[in-house]
Amino acid sequence: MLSRPLRLACWLGLAVCMVALDYLLGPLITFPIFYLIPVALCAWFDGVAPSLALAVGLPLVRLYLMSQWDFPLGVQTAFINAGIRIVVLSSVAVVTSRTARQTRLLALEVDVLEGLLPICAHCKKIRDESGEWQRLERYITQRSAAEFTHGICPDCFATHCGGEHMKPRP
Repeated sequence: MLSRPLRLACWLGLAVCMVALDYLLGPLITFPIFYLIPVALCAWFDGVAPSLALAVGLPLVRLYLMSQWDFPLGVQTAFINAGIRIVVLSSVAVVTSRTARQTRLLALEVDVLEGLLPICAHCKKIRDESGEWQRLERYITQRSAAEFTHGICPDCFATHCGGEHMKPRP
């Protein structure tokens, strides 16, 4: 994975490319949708602060570029549009950053066993990656956050512990 300064440089480079693309398309696009890409990626991978910098900076750069164009709608409209873009892009940055943080927190909590588990049909031991046979409980607790408690079901209690007239303790 890239270091944080290198990722931030990538987002800035992508933002510059989006500004160049926006400049080539001209002043009459009412919302430069391209700005969402670097803002959202930056928010997802690097948090809210640098993405907010992009969310504010990109519309301001576009506002500057509009002074280079022959913009027919006027200066006041350009400032209003820039303000709207800042609000929308900032909202995207905040929501994306929160979603990324929650996703990372959930990923830390989930530890799932996947695939096929070779298990003995008789004793229920599981063969691990090195070919060793381990008790089911040990295998699962080593590879997940699950913990085991032991009890006995009524059928096994009846079969193995003296009949149906005795009741198991809870």
